[in-house]
Amino acid sequence: MNKVFFIAKTTLREMLREKIFFVAIFIAVILFALSFLLGALSFDEQRKILADFGFLGIEFALLGISLFSGAYLLSKEIEKQTCLLILSRPVSRDQFILGKLFGVLSLNMLLGTTLGVLLWLLLGMWTQPGGTLTFIEICLSLLFESAVILALVIWISLVVRPVLALSSGFVIYLLGQWLPDLMFFAEKSKDALFINLAKGLHWLIPNLYRSNWKSGYFLEKGIPRENMIWMLGHMLGWFLIYILLTNFFFRRKDIV
Repeated sequence: MNKVFFIAKTTLREMLREKIFFVAIFIAVILFALSFLLGALSFDEQRKILADFGFLGIEFALLGISLFSGAYLLSKEIEKQTCLLILSRPVSRDQFILGKLFGVLSLNMLLGTTLGVLLWLLLGMWTQPGGTLTFIEICLSLLFESAVILALVIWISLVVRPVLALSSGFVIYLLGQWLPDLMFFAEKSKDALFINLAKGLHWLIPNLYRSNWKSGYFLEKGIPRENMIWMLGHMLGWFLIYILLTNFFFRRKDIV
């Protein structure tokens, strides 16, 4: 674990110097500011608009880091042959993968926590102790979502070029959010092939729509406990699957 921790710490330091980190913060801040401007147009809905855009800003920031970092994390190491310096030491390929992965996850946790605390203050959540738990649950769902996308894109980047891995990860993210709509159109079309394809996608990609709670509505109404448990199990399951696939492919990849 010391080796994994050292690689993760080094990766975190490298990621903090990357431009994508500052771009992600900039996008989140812009969405926060936009929520204030839109909220000023409707004082009754100001808090709801701030919550909607705030959670959206956090999601975009975490998703951007996961997509770009995941796509180029290993390809950059392999292309520059820098990974050979680490793997020449008593460090296994599995430890190398886990260290890199946890390094980016640490960055996402740092960014998500910082933006989450800022949004918590802007929403005045300290006046609503009961709502703070729901707020934390929504932020956790965004972190788990970004972790799954990160692990997915890292795996795909071992098979295709980084740009294609990034694009594939974004498409799968959209499909995961739009599965109910896809199923609705499939049933409306009454095409057996389309219906079977929509059903198959429910088993082949993460059902991200089931944890889509980033809105003022859920912040006010709360999240059913069984839905939260399902989200944790589902996201953790897909995360572990993608890690195993990444380790399997990386062990067999020629990096010399």
